Amino acid sequence: MVTEKPPTRLRPVRLPQNYQQSNGYKPQPLDAREIVLGEEMMPLVDALAKNTHNVWAKEKIKRGWTFGLSEVGSLLL
Repeated sequence: MVTEKPPTRLRPVRLPQNYQQSNGYKPQPLDAREIVLGEEMMPLVDALAKNTHNVWAKEKIKRGWTFGLSEVGSLLL
């Protein structure tokens, strides 16, 4: 389901600097704002992005994830 505007019940959450999930994982993304890549690198960047997404999706599916909404019918838009 694709919508122009996300449901209003979804709100972004600002996490504290010391945030850690219950399993011990602490997200630590790299700050890449200052990195500038040449145009010749864009095909590699796209290929790596697609691969990262495919690895993520494969793991989700392996854990039983499927497409579709699983909310109470009255909450569906």
